[in-house]
Amino acid sequence: MSVLRPVAARAALAATTVVVLALSACSSVGGEGSGSGEDDVGAAAKDVKEGGTLVVALAGEPDFLDPTVARTLLSRYIFNSICEKLYDVDKDARVVPQLAADMPEVSDDGTTVTIPLRDGVKFADGTAFDAAAVKKSLERHFTKPDSGRTSEMGPIAGIETPDDMTVEITLERPFTPLTAALSDRAGMVMSPKQLDAKGDDFSSEPVCVGPFKLEKRVPQSSVELVPDSNYYDKDKVHLDRIVYRIITDANIRAAN
Repeated sequence: MSVLRPVAARAALAATTVVVLALSACSSVGGEGSGSGEDDVGAAAKDVKEGGTLVVALAGEPDFLDPTVARTLLSRYIFNSICEKLYDVDKDARVVPQLAADMPEVSDDGTTVTIPLRDGVKFADGTAFDAAAVKKSLERHFTKPDSGRTSEMGPIAGIETPDDMTVEITLERPFTPLTAALSDRAGMVMSPKQLDAKGDDFSSEPVCVGPFKLEKRVPQSSVELVPDSNYYDKDKVHLDRIVYRIITDANIRAAN
């Protein structure tokens, strides 16, 4: 399945580039699952320095740190570090597996999409990542009344889990953009344990799979992340901390 992604506004694209370059140079997270080339990682390895804090200025306050209801690009910057997706988009704009183990298998009539999952993965709270967890997140995306993901996921008729590491999505009719949707917020999988504990307040303490996890959020001031010790690729995480500072004034952002 192919995907055409819209080009963000110039300022947003610049901010994204800063985050991506910093993470690529300091963290090199993702490996084969995120479409990273071994040559790139090998060439950069000798330049990697352990530790340090990456500080990123945001032009405004992110809305919800809940993949189901979030609608702003600012929240997407933070999700980039704390909530991985079933699929990702590589540097060549190709959709590649991330938490999925492979590209989806689609039935001849286009109405059944089967997704194998990456094994040996845990959420930041230690809960096992499996098909039941994926099903819970996906169903929340299209049943929660204030969800921002429902229209993105298309005409889903049902979700089944044939085994612990396989998710099967049944569609009312073929929906080509589904894989592309699962490479963004619709594909982010949340800890079922935390969803049960926090419910609609999940945004206050989000728990997903990612190289970092939320440590502290001060409204209108900052969001602070620290490495997730349960991350499956934690050996490739080299930063001690990421701090997103909310600086709404463009001149002050530039000065900082």
